[in-house]
Amino acid sequence: MLELKVFQSASAKLIADRFAFYANHPDRPRKGTRPRPYFQALSALTGAGKTPILADAVMRIRLHLGSEPIVLWMSKARSVVGQTLTNFSEGGKYSHLIDGFRVLPVGNLTPALLNDASAPLLITTTTGLFNNKEQAEGNLHIYKRDQDTFGDQSPWERLISRPNSVSGLRRPLVVVYDEGHNLSEQQAEILAELEPDAYLLASATLRLPANFTKSIVSPIELWVEETDNDEAFAALEAATTEGEVKPELFITTIVDSEKVVKSQLVKLALQFDGTTAAMDRSIDELYERLKLVEQAAQDARLQLRPKAIYVCKTNITDDGSRDDPSLPFLKREAPPIRIWRYLVEQKNVDPATIAIYANLAFDPGTKPDQVNLFSKGENDFDQFSAGDFQHIIFNLGLQEGWDDPACYLAYIDKSMGSSIQVEQIMGRVLRQFGATHYDNALLNTAHFFVRVDKESVFIDTIEKVKAKLKAEGAPLSITGNFGGAGSGSEDQVPRDLAGIALHHIFVDSESARKRIDELTTDFPSFAEGDPNTLAGAKGASTVIDVLGDGVQQSVQWQDDGHTNPVRLRWLVSTAMKSRSARVLAIANLHDPKFDVRVQAQSKTDKLAEKLAAEATEAFYSLSELAYESGMPFTFGALRVGKKATSFDNSLYLRYAGLNKFELPFATALDSVGLPWHRNPPGGGFHIPLLSEGDTANFYPDFIVWKKGMVYCLDTKGSHLLSDAVARKLFDIQEDHKTKLRTRFISEGKQVALKAKPLSGGYTVWKMKNGSPTPVHVSTLDDAVAECLR
Repeated sequence: MLELKVFQSASAKLIADRFAFYANHPDRPRKGTRPRPYFQALSALTGAGKTPILADAVMRIRLHLGSEPIVLWMSKARSVVGQTLTNFSEGGKYSHLIDGFRVLPVGNLTPALLNDASAPLLITTTTGLFNNKEQAEGNLHIYKRDQDTFGDQSPWERLISRPNSVSGLRRPLVVVYDEGHNLSEQQAEILAELEPDAYLLASATLRLPANFTKSIVSPIELWVEETDNDEAFAALEAATTEGEVKPELFITTIVDSEKVVKSQLVKLALQFDGTTAAMDRSIDELYERLKLVEQAAQDARLQLRPKAIYVCKTNITDDGSRDDPSLPFLKREAPPIRIWRYLVEQKNVDPATIAIYANLAFDPGTKPDQVNLFSKGENDFDQFSAGDFQHIIFNLGLQEGWDDPACYLAYIDKSMGSSIQVEQIMGRVLRQFGATHYDNALLNTAHFFVRVDKESVFIDTIEKVKAKLKAEGAPLSITGNFGGAGSGSEDQVPRDLAGIALHHIFVDSESARKRIDELTTDFPSFAEGDPNTLAGAKGASTVIDVLGDGVQQSVQWQDDGHTNPVRLRWLVSTAMKSRSARVLAIANLHDPKFDVRVQAQSKTDKLAEKLAAEATEAFYSLSELAYESGMPFTFGALRVGKKATSFDNSLYLRYAGLNKFELPFATALDSVGLPWHRNPPGGGFHIPLLSEGDTANFYPDFIVWKKGMVYCLDTKGSHLLSDAVARKLFDIQEDHKTKLRTRFISEGKQVALKAKPLSGGYTVWKMKNGSPTPVHVSTLDDAVAECLR
């Protein structure tokens, strides 16, 4: 089961809180007497987990509704819909996020399920199911009237009316559109017939149809402008927008890409190796790196078989001519076939592990049986996914719908003016296996091998990738090596230096666990229906004549009733994980008293929030960092350009990517004669941070060994020194003996954090008497000496 990260929970909460505020606001936009639907776009980096965020948002929105809702969850791609249904169904990795929902594909829909409001209903479908109403008499059964099942109505008409068989009130409807950037004008017009209460769209960019914007989005933006002096509205937005209240903020939930990276959902670094050499040379380098990643996975004892993708044109040869599909397989020049042959013939790769996912042309009888070809037909994606191939050759057919965290390497052929956009393919290699950053930087890095016809194409490619990541706010390390007709980089192994010993740091939370157990034990018990577990609901419902022909008769707006109940355990765990996954991990919520069903905004709900806040405070005040000599840290291979700076006393011969402050500092450090290491930005040694939020780690820039002591040194510009530095300045002990010390170094003379530095010299920051303390020195040599005191 997947547990939400703090930023995911916070994003879902924001979506639901905005819905509750909007839905119950007296001046909510209306068209006549009918309120206009709520709208929210979710914008997030690839790998941020948009589906679980939206699932949690739907669950939270449910709490604010007066009756159990219907959720229409759709996507353009059949493959995405299939994955969603699997993940939401019982036993699926997201099923616990929509606890209590009935989940079914639209083909299994019945009037009884639509009418039965005793439980919420989630329906999965592709947009193709309803996208062309002119086919009502053809294959689109959603519009056909089925006398046996739906009476004189079609399933679509019954979904429009969706009456509650007990109350006669229309059930709320939430439309969730994964890959929402595919929303078309026609789709929007058809969906409007359903009169949803809310639209939730997952989309990195808002490219919405004009009429949808006019009827759904613009009224909300105008309402925001007119409501910006509302104190309640300002408080709602200030919680997540630092006091800025802007129309576009209310309609869009933007996930901070830095939080995605720090939550370990995506890789930390991207390594690009470019060459003008033949395809064979690039694949050789990729295959060598693949073996290194496989070895790193074995060393880390991971059940990981790293995968590689090969992106190229399909039926066009290197010289731009069309490949002849009538030729024998061994004489074909189509790039996918050449790559397949090279892997099998030169690298001895088992053909059973290779897939070609493209519309590759073959005349009848010319395709060998060993070639696993998927031409993007009706069931090809499902068959491809079931194959679990290690080497996948495709053009651009897998840009959406295929997300495999085991994908670590990519060969991309941009030679001969290829139009393939690396920044579009990047997302396929960005997800982090196991949602965990590992000691070996190879396992935290996406490896790209780009074949180009000239160096300028490679440089332009790197710049486009940097621009895309910068626009998304993703703090990923990007390194590139161009080797012309040969390799411009190599894999280094650590040198055998005396005195090198490093071990993992772990969080000792035993004292915190005991205190949290006391808090959960003292939490009061409530019976089902206890007044403390109930809360009033506000909302509007449409009355439907269930016994008639389904035609809407009247609209009645009601301000009474109760919110939908959920398990107290869900409320407590949700409140905890919105603060820290670490707290939830050690909290014991198995007591039957947490089984009671509770309504949102009830007194019990508020007590659940209080419990989570006290448990979180206990965790961070009582937990300690401890040095673990029984868990040695292992240094793996490091990819470095052949022209990178070399040093005498460093753990690796050469280091690349040192900025204008780090390079002179490394030079001064090297002159001391002690063994040292530049911790790679793509992972490496880290120290857990004891603060609220997702599991955050501190990766020091430099590590130095001196007389059995480990010094972690971090070079920072003065503008980056904030109060957060205090969380990273500590001495870590084992058996009451200090084993590791941290230090910060900044340019200029500073007397306090955030203070403007005076020119000249350097400032070394240490922790003294519980406070960050600056020590001013004149030279970098003096700074190094002060750090190692």
